[in-house]
This record gives sequence, structure tokens and C-alpha cells, in this order.
Amino acid sequence: MKLGVTSSRAARLLLSTSVLVPVALGAQAALAGGFGLREQSAYYQGTSFAGNAAGGAGLGSMYWNPAAISFVPGMQFEGNVTYIAPHSTVDVISATSVTGANLGTLGVGDIADNGVLPTGYATYGFDRWAVGLSLNSPYGLVTDATCNWSGRNYGCYNRIFDINMGAQVAYRVNDWLTIGGGLNANYIDAKLTNAQLLSAAPPFPTGNAVVNGDAIGFGFSLGALFTVMPGTTIGIGYRSAINNTLEGLTNISTVGGTTVANLATTAGLTLPDQVTASFRSQIAPQWTVSGTVEWTNWSTVQELVIATSAGSPSVLNLQWQDGWFFSGGVEYQWTPQLAVRAGAGYEISPVTDEHRSPRLPDTNRIWLSAGLTYAWTPNLSIDFAYTHLFGDSGSITQYSTELGNAARGNLVAEIGDSYADIVSLGVRYRFDSTPVKTALITK
Repeated sequence: MKLGVTSSRAARLLLSTSVLVPVALGAQAALAGGFGLREQSAYYQGTSFAGNAAGGAGLGSMYWNPAAISFVPGMQFEGNVTYIAPHSTVDVISATSVTGANLGTLGVGDIADNGVLPTGYATYGFDRWAVGLSLNSPYGLVTDATCNWSGRNYGCYNRIFDINMGAQVAYRVNDWLTIGGGLNANYIDAKLTNAQLLSAAPPFPTGNAVVNGDAIGFGFSLGALFTVMPGTTIGIGYRSAINNTLEGLTNISTVGGTTVANLATTAGLTLPDQVTASFRSQIAPQWTVSGTVEWTNWSTVQELVIATSAGSPSVLNLQWQDGWFFSGGVEYQWTPQLAVRAGAGYEISPVTDEHRSPRLPDTNRIWLSAGLTYAWTPNLSIDFAYTHLFGDSGSITQYSTELGNAARGNLVAEIGDSYADIVSLGVRYRFDSTPVKTALITK
């Protein structure tokens, strides 16, 4: 009889995760440093992701710290859908082609595309053990400029799509320590477009270049969760780097769309490793405070070298630095059914003024968030969160004398009016009747 119950629960775990696969193919917009996506949980978005690696009611904590699932009893499921509406303008100050021709000052009114980001989690906890499955999009980017703008040699339409499936396991060593680990399988697909000089001889004809490539890579995650006192936890999680070699085609065509060449293409891209440290503390029966510090090793992304069968590679000189994120939040249990929360954060972009590209005009940003959880039934909870981001202004200074820019000319521009609105809705369902036992429950 016990074996039958376990098999039934395992089947529900697989079903809960599998139903998310078809909807995990939504459009994406990068809203963490670089082309990362932080929006992995409606529950934690409400505090600007403060406390996201320290456990809690949201299953999404396993994304940052696999040890967090050890406090989730029985069979549970979480699904989130996030709508991301970023905005950023590019005002061109000057632009010239490699031949010295003036390309004018036509900018882009809004270079960032909106996107929808779904995520899903399923867990099963028994005794001191817990296992989980996750489906996420850790990275993503869509910037869109028509290929007649003045900076077209440096980018037009650009897209990065990424999907990650993870399997996690956690073990509660004793009353104060839990450890966890996981494996990740990651698929990434990229498309980069720009105007292209077709010939170095007069009349210097131009066309368009479209680069497509994809890859599958593998990584791992590790984590630990410490219950330092009743009601207070500290969590630390690590997500490994994932090395990819994207393979695909580069299509070079005339302005009219006639193909000039299709070239086999490869490009190496390392998705960075990341460390997240968080705390959550229940300072009163109705009040919980939380905080997070996160480091992302974006400095591994220095150049993107796109090699083709034509021989000479194309180089995007990025020279990124490490990314940092800091946030703090508070939660108030208004009624037994309703909890409200808020948080603020500050993010340091890996992109610098000296090497910013219109393909990714990223800047530092401030996060302000609010959210709530409503327990519809003892087994069903609804999470909602809203975030507004305030982005800094920035500059683009790309010159033909710099690495990789010999055929691209010069571009000087300003990034402004950068902001984003993010709305997230989540559903959490507990299949078993076991009372929820989180790390924050006082012994």
C-alpha cells in the first residue's frame, strides 16, 4: 500500500512539471544584470528578491539554493507567469560608416521589447529528504531597432532565448543545517542582426548580416541552509557556470533581401556562475524581514568571437565586469489568509560606459516591489507582485579603432528614459494535507 502511494505522488510530480513545458517558450526581456533574468518567482519578487535563498513558502527558492526545499513537506507545485515591460531610448549624437560617411542621428524610441516569462517548480519531501524539479529561463534578451537607424552597424534586432531544466535534492543533516545540490540542463538560442559592409571597394555596398546559433550545456547547483535560531535562517547558494559552443549559420544579404552567402558559424559563450546569500528572520509573530546579496561572475564575458567558414571572425568586444545585487524586504501577515510584502534593491550592471553596445544597453538600476499572498484554501495559495525599475542613464561610445569594430564605423549615443514595469502572478498548490513546516516556524 505504501509503495502505491509513493508511486502516485511521483506520477503527480512528473505531471506537474511536464505541463509547464509548452508554456515555457514565451518571449523574454533581460531584467537582471547583463542578459540575466531575475524574475523566477512571484513570491520573492514581492520583496525585490530579498531572502530568496533563505527558504520560505515559495518553492522558487530552490532556483537560488537547492537546500531550501528541505522544509517543504509532501507534494507541492508552483507555477509563475511574469510580464516584463522594459523601456529604454537611444539618442544618437554622431554616427559614421567605416568609409567616413555620415549616418545621421536617427535614434531608437524604445529599443527594449516586452516579454512573458513562465517558471515552474515541483517538490516532494519525506523524512529528512526532499527532491525537486524546476523549469526556468535564467537568461533572455530582446532588443529591437529597425535596420535604418544610425547605429545599425552595431546592431538591429537581437534575441537570446534560454530554458533550463533542473533536478534538485536536499538533506536535513540536523536541526540547524540542511545541504542540497542539483543538476541543470540548459538550452540557449541566439540571433544577432546588424547592417553589413558587403565590399571594401567603391561604391561600398551595404547589406544585412543575421547570425543564428544554439547550444545545449550542463551545470550544477549547491546550497546550504542554516537555522541560526528559532525563526531565523541564513541560506547560501551557488549556480555553476555553463560553457556553450553555439553552432548555426550566418546569412549575409543585400538590402533587398538577396542572399549573398550562408556561412557555417560557431561562437563560444560562457553563462556565468553565481553566488546568492540571503537571510530571513521572523522578528515578531506577524513580521518577517529579509535581505539578499548576490554576485554574478559576468567578468568571464570579455569577448564574443563569432567564427564563420569564411575565415576571419567577427568580434564583439564586451569587457564586462562582475555584477552585484543587493535587496532588503519586509513581510506582514495581515490575516491568517493574507500576507503582504515589500522590498527595495539596487543592481550594479556588468556593462560599462566604455564598452556598452546597443545590442544590450544595460545600466545600473533601482528596484521597488510590492506583493501579496492569499491563501484561497488550505492547499491553494495565490502570489502577486509588482515591481518598478528605475534605470540609470548611460552612454555608448564605439569607435572603428577598437577591437572588432574595423568594419563598423563610429557611434556615439546616449541611453535614457530607462525603466521597467514587471507584473507577476503565481499559484502554489499542496497536494498533501500535511501542515506547512518552513524554516521560519519557531520550535
